[in-house]
Amino acid sequence: QCHVLCLLQLNEILTNPTEGQFWQVDHIKPVYSGGGQCSLENLQTLCTLCHRERTAKQAKERSQMKRRSLATKYGCDITKFFVKM
Repeated sequence: QCHVLCLLQLNEILTNPTEGQFWQVDHIKPVYSGGGQCSLENLQTLCTLCHRERTAKQAKERSQMKRRSLATKYGCDITKFFVKM
């Protein structure tokens, strides 16, 4: 699913192309999930806009994972608040 560029952006790409405007290589299994050191089977090519969207989604997922991890780390067992008799 590629995104539609506005006419101004498309014109800029066509008249003044630069590296990184068209395609990006990305990990299929994200680095934060253990996909860092990988073979070519874990790489995919995405258009730059799709790559930007996927990266933003992954950043959100990493942030949520970190929040959950911190909540677990600093959470406590409520049974500590009860006095045994």
